[in-house]
Amino acid sequence: MPFRLRAVRAFTLLVGFHLMGVALLSAIAVFDWLLMTRLFTARAAWFEGMVLTVTALLAAAILRGLFTFLRAGRLGPVPHGVAVTPQDQPELWGQIQAAAEVTGQRPPNEVYLVAEVNAGVAEQSRLLGLLPGRRRMLLGLPLLGGLTVPQLRAVLAHEFGHYGNLDTRLGAVTMRGRDALLHTVEVFQEGSTRLHHAIGALYIGYARMFLRTSQSVARQQELAADQTAARHAGRDATAAALRVVPVLAATYTHYLETYAAMGRSLGALPPEGEVHGGFRRLLADRTGEQLALLSSGQRPPRPHQYDSHPPIAERIGGAPLPRRGRTTGRPAPVTD
Repeated sequence: MPFRLRAVRAFTLLVGFHLMGVALLSAIAVFDWLLMTRLFTARAAWFEGMVLTVTALLAAAILRGLFTFLRAGRLGPVPHGVAVTPQDQPELWGQIQAAAEVTGQRPPNEVYLVAEVNAGVAEQSRLLGLLPGRRRMLLGLPLLGGLTVPQLRAVLAHEFGHYGNLDTRLGAVTMRGRDALLHTVEVFQEGSTRLHHAIGALYIGYARMFLRTSQSVARQQELAADQTAARHAGRDATAAALRVVPVLAATYTHYLETYAAMGRSLGALPPEGEVHGGFRRLLADRTGEQLALLSSGQRPPRPHQYDSHPPIAERIGGAPLPRRGRTTGRPAPVTD
């Protein structure tokens, strides 16, 4: 989807959310004015106070949702994440900078390692995504433990594809609007009056429309990032990375439940450096077929109906898959 069309769509969705809030605030103000000046001639002070209290609570809930959008644009702290610098992990940063150069993008300003089988990027953009800002990359340590260097290059090229397609800037506008909208829905659902639930129903209807509209855009962004990965890291490496991720996720869940947390009831944990180190050794001791068998007992999470990621089979698109869970190559560069 062209840059301008995506910008217009994201901006339209955002404006629609704010216009609905402004319209509701205006309706509340008109209702208060009519109720206090026209509908009752002999007004009771207690009734006026009750009406003003209820409408003030409604207005506060709407305003909280509107201001949530303004707060969501900042890159906040990363809970349970470890920041790594080029001095800490020179080889890993070398791969990141190489991926940035080959895709024609500037590298992230900061990289965090997290305890997830996942990778992601974000950007603190300005002026609704029209101006670039500070970039951040998140890399899952268990993901790095299960990737080879070619697969890591495919994952990095995929993430830089999001930067190149301006997904982190324009897509961030849509995601900020979604977060603000869902926050507003939660506030109204927690309300104690029927008016709270009635207005909340309006936001729920808009949220469904918003998510349906933005889902197709988000999925196209993922497919475009996959194409960037295949173009710069190779089709086989990209297909292998896509296929190995769900296997790693299920295996990591099995590892945590069976090995790392087996002494939790006794207050015993693995020695320092052995939580993720043990996972890397588990992967090294088993072939791809054994890992697939090990994770076969794990029920895959049911995809959300508004999941932004297409199914793996659709993303691979018929590319030749490796026989094993990972392609030939040395493990991804990261030290414990």
